[in-house]
Amino acid sequence: MDNKRIQKWDLLKAFLMFCVVLGHFADVHAGTNEFAQSLYLFLYSFHMPLFIFISGLFSKKMVNEKQWDKMLGYLVLYFFLKLVKYIYDAVFDQCFTFRVFGETGIAWFMFALFVFAVITVFTSKYKPACVLVFSILLSLFAGYDNEIGSTLVLSRIIVLYPFYYAGYCIDPKKLVKISKGKIKKIFALVLIGVLIWVAFTFKDLYITRPMFVCQHPYEKLGEYAAFGPLIRLACYAVSALACVCFIIITPNRIGKGFLARFGQYTLPVYCFHYLIIYLVYRTFKITDYVTEDAMMWLIFLLSLLTTLLLSNKWLNILILKLMEIPKKTRRINNHEMKK
Repeated sequence: MDNKRIQKWDLLKAFLMFCVVLGHFADVHAGTNEFAQSLYLFLYSFHMPLFIFISGLFSKKMVNEKQWDKMLGYLVLYFFLKLVKYIYDAVFDQCFTFRVFGETGIAWFMFALFVFAVITVFTSKYKPACVLVFSILLSLFAGYDNEIGSTLVLSRIIVLYPFYYAGYCIDPKKLVKISKGKIKKIFALVLIGVLIWVAFTFKDLYITRPMFVCQHPYEKLGEYAAFGPLIRLACYAVSALACVCFIIITPNRIGKGFLARFGQYTLPVYCFHYLIIYLVYRTFKITDYVTEDAMMWLIFLLSLLTTLLLSNKWLNILILKLMEIPKKTRRINNHEMKK
């Protein structure tokens, strides 16, 4: 393991990647199963906000040095994921729809990271408190506009940007120091326990799903649409508190770093885990052979196996090669111009 890496963040990333996969498995059953709904709501209350926060946390060099090639690498990955999904849909479902900038699948995250970095190049010139307050206010108003949705991933970009910017503004080393202390860890564990209890006890809270998914207007809240801004603020508060708690309880290191290694290879898991979900449900149709109750336990095992299977350096090398295309293209162009 790279000695310069801090195990804490790799351990947290590995856990969050498992949560992302588990959340997508749970989503398959969320339409009919209350346990899946509660699990989905609990996971979505923190896993993407925290992942985006960590992305911002380690974006400082890329943003401050304006490494456009690296930013464009996320855009390349975005189109790669859309192409992979298109090929799968065409082969297995005979579906030939391709939307260039409309995205509700997993590719949205790569496009959002690209936009987050570009925006932060410009917002980094202003006072952090002002940018953070403005970005939150913008997200509160955005919920009223029904036209802001999956096109250009606009809704998710607006709603989740505060987490990315907050990460950009914070020093990860200081955050590690602040998170130390047994009392803090106990308090954080209690709060996470409360969050789990609330998510699995109050079934009606599933109505807040559109706010945690971050791609829907307030009208999706139905009779509670009038309270949209307050609900969004409450969701922000829950997500922020949960993020802090998970950062605190994540150990600084475990052993010699075997588990932390999985946190170094989260990109291939994110990029390809949906293919496994498609195979499980749409190709092999596992629900024809397993009861709904059994599936609620099986999705934990399937998520763990998927995460472990895809967390390998060879797939990671493939993803990194794709992300290096803008940099290599620029080098070729520069070389040709010198000729």
